[in-house]
Amino acid sequence: MPTVLAGAGRLAPERIRHVASPLIELGCALHVLAAPRHHDRVEWASGVPLPVSLREELAQWTWTVRAVRARFFVTSTATGVPAWQEELGALRARPAAELAAELVRPLRGRPLSSREVDTDAVRHWSRSRGPEVFGLVTALLDAPDEPVRRFLDLLDSCWTTWFHEVWAESRDALAARGRQDRDLAVRDGVLPMLASLDSSIDIRDNDSAVVQKVQNKRIDLADRSLLLVPSNHIAPHLFLGEIPGQPLTLIYPATGRGPAVPTAAQLRARLEALAAPDRLQVCRAVASEPRTAGEIAALWNLHPTQVTRHLKALTRAGLVTAERQGRFVTYHLNEPALHSLGPHLLTLILR
Repeated sequence: MPTVLAGAGRLAPERIRHVASPLIELGCALHVLAAPRHHDRVEWASGVPLPVSLREELAQWTWTVRAVRARFFVTSTATGVPAWQEELGALRARPAAELAAELVRPLRGRPLSSREVDTDAVRHWSRSRGPEVFGLVTALLDAPDEPVRRFLDLLDSCWTTWFHEVWAESRDALAARGRQDRDLAVRDGVLPMLASLDSSIDIRDNDSAVVQKVQNKRIDLADRSLLLVPSNHIAPHLFLGEIPGQPLTLIYPATGRGPAVPTAAQLRARLEALAAPDRLQVCRAVASEPRTAGEIAALWNLHPTQVTRHLKALTRAGLVTAERQGRFVTYHLNEPALHSLGPHLLTLILR
């Protein structure tokens, strides 16, 4: 169930832009502040110098920067390094109703490819986020001028209070990374460039790349453009911003590819392999040292045929590896594969 970037091999490099956008990066940073544990950034988030009143105000708007984000946080018409006041001024110049429609995008109740806002669905789903959010969303739909101004003032307060320093430290490096990646597309081709951005992206064939996401989707790049946005705050995500009439926005970690990302099919096979009774016990049997099927059966009082069947299933799933030693076959625990399913599982097996 990956996302396929079809036609990437036919995407001309001149249709690739890069931007180091303070607005998009602020959206990524606010996303981290909303869920710092998920990003392993608790220490960073606790060190952000936010007054209590500003933290409380941000808490009411976190739904605009979560999994689905307000549209202006995931695309940009600029190239290079726009100034904060330039981006904020462009937002203030737009009609309030237009910005309000983008703010409620995470609650719109329609496919993201649709430009329409299902106001009934937006009102309905906003209730699940509490009365304060419901009040904000109602105001955005019915009288958007004041809540839109309030939100833009909130962004400017974030910039003035703390984010301008974060941006000053990272701006030049992000701009350089974007230029480097676009130059790589010109020199080596679009597909190798995409594969270099993140470990979740692989070349599938000479025309397409695969992004390991839990979403079956096909995005055709042959007739559209691409916007590269390196970020210091997007990890562990790779964000694909697909907005009608806009380039596909690719927000990716500026730190590089990172650890390998298993496919959804691999993870499903591993989980299914561990679901059978006794297989955790078989994994435990080979955790401390390599063992044969017969030795496991004898030590754990299991039927040899059953142990062999379990080991074959675990080997197919990549959780156990087999090695022949003369006339014996010994089995080893694949700890990185177990760890990919969660640290608690590996901790239990190694006890």
